Amino acid sequence: MASLKVWVKSTVTGQRMLLAAKTALAVGVAWFLGTHVPGAADKYPYYAPLGALVSMYPTFMGSVRAGFQTLIGLSLGIVLAAAVLILGSPNILTISLAVGAGVLLAGQPRLGAGREYVPVATLLVLILGGRNADAFSAGYAIQMGLGVMVGLVINVIIFPPLTLDAARLRISRGRKVLINQLEDMAKALSEHWPPEHEDWASRHQVLESSVSEIRGAVHGASESHKANPRAYRRSRHRRVRESIGDMKVVENITVYVRDVTEVLAGVIWSGPLDVHLKTELVEPVGNCLTSVAGLLQEWEDGRLGEGSFDDANDALRNLTAALVTADRNQAFTLNPGASVALDVQRILVALRRRVQNPTGS
Repeated sequence: MASLKVWVKSTVTGQRMLLAAKTALAVGVAWFLGTHVPGAADKYPYYAPLGALVSMYPTFMGSVRAGFQTLIGLSLGIVLAAAVLILGSPNILTISLAVGAGVLLAGQPRLGAGREYVPVATLLVLILGGRNADAFSAGYAIQMGLGVMVGLVINVIIFPPLTLDAARLRISRGRKVLINQLEDMAKALSEHWPPEHEDWASRHQVLESSVSEIRGAVHGASESHKANPRAYRRSRHRRVRESIGDMKVVENITVYVRDVTEVLAGVIWSGPLDVHLKTELVEPVGNCLTSVAGLLQEWEDGRLGEGSFDDANDALRNLTAALVTADRNQAFTLNPGASVALDVQRILVALRRRVQNPTGS
């Protein structure tokens, strides 16, 4: 029961309930209209609800794309079936060959959601159409087209969703993941080695998943604004561009934080490279990580500006000076402190660019 409640809370969101309600309405309207289509198509009204169903996506442009891709796939399937009928009556061999050809055509990535309908339409026309294949094909296409149009109309007139808030939430979570990672690494440097907590050293998947979720949410937000009558305000488009810019910054910083994680994990627990962090570098490295975490927190709080970089710049200068003093004869490329300094510098550059140009354009 507890797991069911968790699943419901994570799955049944407001947007999902709205989509479910619109889909139910579209299917009902399509069925009603499908039963009133004149001509031979009135014998196949059950395909209209199917057309409405396949066209209902969370975003309007997603619905347009899926609907028309489905109709294209269906048309290709009908053409394949027609080719078989022209050659003669369908039989086991010709039906099998036609369906096989449909599967080959379905391998075209551009068909998108319509790929699976190529062999399906071929099979339905040849088997269900029979002697009335022409009437069946026309009715099938007309009813599916009607359902797709009903789905598009309902999707665009009834609260077409704008998913920008979801994207901003994902970006916020991504920043918090980075902040926690940097703070945990700085804390580990101040503990007796090896540190008691080492979960931060194995968070590569968490970092990657965070970026992937942000990328998907921002793409969804961008899609939801295309051809959406609710997205007419310039401020909405500006916020989408800002989200795309934020996504790029978080992606870059995640790469650098992951590099720092690998370097420090190798220093503490030994890794493929024989590298060691001198005692006098431990504190400057920890200060750098803490200052970068503070910058990300200011970004999260909406307070990041040109004057926010003073502490981080000072920490980076102190680390650079400590690197020079620590060992002038050590190979600089194998110094883990130098690697951390380079990644910190890259993070600061990325954040400065974000301050100067939030959209990244």
